[in-house]
Amino acid sequence: MKALSPKYLSHYYKYVSSHINQTMLVDELLKKYIIPYDDIQWIYNEETEEYTEVYQWLIFNNFDSQDYSKLIANNIPVIQSEYETWVGITSFWSHYDLYVYPQIINVLFDTDISYEDIENMQTS
Repeated sequence: MKALSPKYLSHYYKYVSSHINQTMLVDELLKKYIIPYDDIQWIYNEETEEYTEVYQWLIFNNFDSQDYSKLIANNIPVIQSEYETWVGITSFWSHYDLYVYPQIINVLFDTDISYEDIENMQTS
């Protein structure tokens, strides 16, 4: 993991905080079998033999195929379809700064930041 200056943290934060919540749309597409459940990567963990609960589906405006590959490699649910690519959020009712952004920033940029780092960045 690399050390992170506040300047880079701010850049990374802006990169991951540009998203759109499309949970209702994705749920409906899955329910109507327009998108098959088989398109969801990392929804089932073969090691634990458990399904991952996804509470929200987000589109990240800035992400590219390498970003999605990193998320999948780190066991974060992703749907890649002909329509769109969505990222599954597995934390329930937590503020994005608390769980979602640190987890995604750490995966995409090989860092080790926390909620406190984000909170400090926003108050400086």
